[in-house]
Amino acid sequence: MRVLVATNQLQGSTQGDYAHTVEGELVLVEVAECDRPGRCGCGRGWPGMASRKATTTAMVADLPHLSEGDLRQAISDWLDSSGWTDLFRDAAESDAGLSGPFDDVDEMLDALVDEHLELIAEVCDAFPVGSVLERAGTIVQERTWPAAA
Repeated sequence: MRVLVATNQLQGSTQGDYAHTVEGELVLVEVAECDRPGRCGCGRGWPGMASRKATTTAMVADLPHLSEGDLRQAISDWLDSSGWTDLFRDAAESDAGLSGPFDDVDEMLDALVDEHLELIAEVCDAFPVGSVLERAGTIVQERTWPAAA
């Protein structure tokens, strides 16, 4: 299965790079950004699912031992361990309840996992295996070493 993993390749080729993830860990395309993503760097980061930290470089990898079910479980576990699941459950149990198209939290969490799977697949389908990627908000592009003629 094609997935996105944290990589240190090409780190440092762009000003402001950071790599707080574990080399090779599964990363997500985008989770949430603050109101100043250019200042803090969250708008350029690939969130790591194991470390719960981020990196500015990710790589398209083919991991044949990983199934879609495994990736789905990893995303679900990440949502749970990083506090998102509790946040959504607490919001649903509050007086405000859930708003939007979902009847319950589990349905909403399943849809969120689906969305992450779709984003990962979309990015992986757009680039060959081994491509080192960077992002700026919702724009994802391949990173290459600058070369002189």
